[in-house]
Amino acid sequence: MKISYQTEFCAGYRLYRDDWSEEQNRQAYGICASPNGHGHNYLFTVCVKGLVDSETGMLVDYQILKHIVDREIVSKVDHLNLNKDIDFLKGVVPTNENLLIAFWEILTCHLPSGVILDRLSIQESRDYLCEYFGPENE
Repeated sequence: MKISYQTEFCAGYRLYRDDWSEEQNRQAYGICASPNGHGHNYLFTVCVKGLVDSETGMLVDYQILKHIVDREIVSKVDHLNLNKDIDFLKGVVPTNENLLIAFWEILTCHLPSGVILDRLSIQESRDYLCEYFGPENE
């Protein structure tokens, strides 16, 4: 069985590597390398899988999943600068790919027993979606 929880967060960032020149950064990251940065209203989806509990009839209560995602991810990134304000992203270029890898590492440690992450996704605009299926699928 699989269930998903979808939420939103807003965050600013700059895609930039200090060890690269301005030109290298501009070539790699385009407008996202702008010195003043920019931001998005992200749509974040967490999909989990596991067996349905025979007593509750649920894989996991939606409110439990929501609480974990909100406490461990959303409350730590919402309305903040991903480059400057987030301890677990220090030294990481905050691409959608890197965000999902970091979020995966955090969430796997906080899910109830028998609940397994299946997929994470971030949609930063109506045109761009990034999905991650875990380190074993890289």
